[in-house]
Amino acid sequence: MADALRDFRATKLYDLLAASPLIVWYGFGTAGLWPQLTHAFREGLSTGSGAFWLQGFSLAASLVFLGLEILIFFVRSPPVHFSESWASRAMALLAANSGVAFLILPRATISPLAAIVSSVLSLSGSLMAIFVLGWLGRSFSILPQARRLVTEGPYRLVRHPLYLAEMIASLGVAIQFEQPWATVIAVFIFALQFPRMHYEEAILEKAFPLYRDYSARTAKLLPGFY
Repeated sequence: MADALRDFRATKLYDLLAASPLIVWYGFGTAGLWPQLTHAFREGLSTGSGAFWLQGFSLAASLVFLGLEILIFFVRSPPVHFSESWASRAMALLAANSGVAFLILPRATISPLAAIVSSVLSLSGSLMAIFVLGWLGRSFSILPQARRLVTEGPYRLVRHPLYLAEMIASLGVAIQFEQPWATVIAVFIFALQFPRMHYEEAILEKAFPLYRDYSARTAKLLPGFY
């Protein structure tokens, strides 16, 4: 029985079943973005405001990112190694989804300049995340799992470009909500990424002997700094 269960956990069907709660969750996320996106573009058309257009494009990029995540869940490769630790899984899920905490705060009244800065950061982070996710492709995972070792493209510069992109986007979102609590949430999101990266790298080292050399020559988040 134990051997059969272990074999089943290595199948695509198990991987898809395990991802199904996230597929549903991100599906709700895409549905929630549509009204905001249409409102932003409608306001941009009626007022001619560049801030609304930027906001609309930022929301569209977020929508594409969520949709791409859902698509990859269906086509990604089964993991060759994964963490058995519930703490590591919980940390990954919390780090990946804690941005929803912004929604408990009221939106702030911000200046046009702050709105532009917010949208630029959100759009930049989302576009970067889309690019990285597209490059990662079938190796993408939320949980600490090893599917394929990716060391080229953006991963040639840093080991965790997707988390960096998410941090940038989160900073942009934080500007839109009541302070200082939005900043506290953003800092919390940033802090969660570090144990998440630790757990993920431990799995990658076990699965791929070459990962240690790659890790030694490649920065974690910022080339030349960290």
